[in-house]
Amino acid sequence: MSGRLKQICYAFLFLLGVTTFPVLATEPAHTLKLAIGEEPTEGFDPLLGWSHGSHLLLHAPLLKQKADLSWENLLTSSTLLSEDQRTWNITLKEGLKFSDGSPLTAKDVAFTYNQAAQSGGKINMGNFVYAQAQDNLHVEITLGSAQSTFVNVLGSLGIVPERLYDAKAFARKPVGAGPYRLVSFQPGQQLVVETNPWYAGKKNDFNRLIFVFLDEDSAWAAGQSGQLELVRIAPSMPVVPQKHLKIWIRPSVENRGIVFPTSPAGMKDANGNPTGNDITADSAIRRAINYAINRKLLAEQLMAGHAIPAYSAVQGLPWDSPDAQFKDGDLTQAKQILDSAGWKLASDGIRYKNGKAAHLTLWYTSGDSTRRDLAQAVRAMLKETGIELSLQSGSWETVSRNMHANPTLFGWGGLDPTELYYHYSSHTAGVEFYNPGSYHNARVDHYLQQALGAKSWQEALPFWQKVEWDGETGVGIKGDAAWAWLLNIQHVYLANPCLDLGQGAPEIHGSWSVLNNLSDWTWICR
Repeated sequence: MSGRLKQICYAFLFLLGVTTFPVLATEPAHTLKLAIGEEPTEGFDPLLGWSHGSHLLLHAPLLKQKADLSWENLLTSSTLLSEDQRTWNITLKEGLKFSDGSPLTAKDVAFTYNQAAQSGGKINMGNFVYAQAQDNLHVEITLGSAQSTFVNVLGSLGIVPERLYDAKAFARKPVGAGPYRLVSFQPGQQLVVETNPWYAGKKNDFNRLIFVFLDEDSAWAAGQSGQLELVRIAPSMPVVPQKHLKIWIRPSVENRGIVFPTSPAGMKDANGNPTGNDITADSAIRRAINYAINRKLLAEQLMAGHAIPAYSAVQGLPWDSPDAQFKDGDLTQAKQILDSAGWKLASDGIRYKNGKAAHLTLWYTSGDSTRRDLAQAVRAMLKETGIELSLQSGSWETVSRNMHANPTLFGWGGLDPTELYYHYSSHTAGVEFYNPGSYHNARVDHYLQQALGAKSWQEALPFWQKVEWDGETGVGIKGDAAWAWLLNIQHVYLANPCLDLGQGAPEIHGSWSVLNNLSDWTWICR
C-alpha cells in the first residue's frame, strides 16, 4: 500500500472513531501523540534546513532562544565575540554526546558550520567564512564582516557528527544532539522519536512522541474526538471550548503581506521574466492600498479572531518601529491620496492616470485557502477606491516568474531581524524570494548595514527601527509603502487538558514551530 493510500485510510479510520492502530500498539507510558503539520518530506538534515528556526527535536544548536528572545547556553559553556565582531570563540560543555552515545566535539561543530556554508540548503550563513576547532572543547568561527544577527545562526544550526555525515543518506538516518532521537519514520503516516539520554538540555515529561501526518480536516476530527493529545488546526476554524479539550492560541510572528513592484515596467530579470509595474511604481497607489485595507476585519471575519493586524514585517518584535502603526480601513484617506496624485475616477469605477488604468493582478500560491481568502477580501476592499484587482494563483515556480512584475501575496515571519534586510535591501533584490519588488532606498540600505554591523542585536535595535521611518523616509506607510502587511496569524491547537505547553517564544512561519520550547512541556495529571 502506498504512503498516500495509507494516509487516506488513517484519516478515514479517524473519522469513523477508530482510535487503535496496529503500528501504535506497543506505545510505552508517557507517550504523546500529536499532529502539528505536514510531514518533513525533505528528511532530517539540519544542513539542508531541518531544525533551522525553532525546531528543536532531533538536533541541537549551540545556543537556545528563551521566551523573552534572549539567548542561553545549550551545547556551550561560553561564547565570546571579539572586539572587531568578526570572531566568535566558542567553548563547549564537557562530556557532550550525540544521540548514539558518541562524543560531540569542537571538530563536529567546525565541520557542521563549514559544511552548511557549502551545502546549498535553506541555511543562510550570513557573513560566515570559516570555523576551526582549536581542541576538543574550543572552536573559532570567523566572519567576513561584523554581523549582529549571527547569534541567530548559533541558535538555529543543529550540530551533526562528522564521522557519520553523508549528504545523501543523513536526512533519513539522522544522528543529532537534540532532546529526542529517531525511532522510525513512515512517510505519509507517522514519525516516532524517543528521549535522547545524552541530551545536554532540560528534559520534559515525555519519553516518546508520535507525530501523525493528517490533513487539516482529519486533524480537526482527531482533535475534537480526543484521539490525539495535541493537534494544530487551521486558524480560520471557529473553536468551541469543550470539557475534554484545552484550546491553546499561541502568539506567532507568522505573517501575510503583499509586496509591490516599486520600479516601472519594461525590464527583465536574469531569467527573462518581466520586472516592474507602471501602476505600483507610483507610491500613491501603494499608500492608498495600505489605508484601504481593514486588517481588523480580515482578522475577525477570515481568521475567526485568530490573527492580529500587522503593519510591518516584524509586528510586535523588539525591532519593530512605533511609527509602523496607522489607522487603516480608511477609504476616505485612500481616495484623497489617489485624487492628489492625479488618479481620476472614471465612469467605469476605475481610476486612470496618464492613460493607464489602476488595474492590477494579485498573485498567490494555489492550494492555500488562507491566501485565497485574503486575496478575495483585499480585492473587495479596494474596489470602492477605484483600484481593480484580478486574482491569479499558481505553483511557487509560476509565482516566481510573475512576482517581480505584479503585487504578490507572501507569508513570512521569523525571530531574526535579518528578515528586514531580506525584504528591503537593494542587495537582495532578485535573489530567490527576497525583495521581489526590487525596492531600493539608499538611506534604508545604510540603516540596514548599521544594524548588521552593531556590536549586539540589542544595540542594533534603533537602526532596524529607522528602516521603517527615520522622520524623513523609510519603507513604511509614511514613506515608500513598499509592502502592505496584513496579519500576524496566531497558531491554534487542541490539546488534552493534562498537557501543559508552557510559555515559549512567539512561533514562526512553519508548521512545527510549537516545538520551540519542547523542553518545557509537562503532563500535569498524575
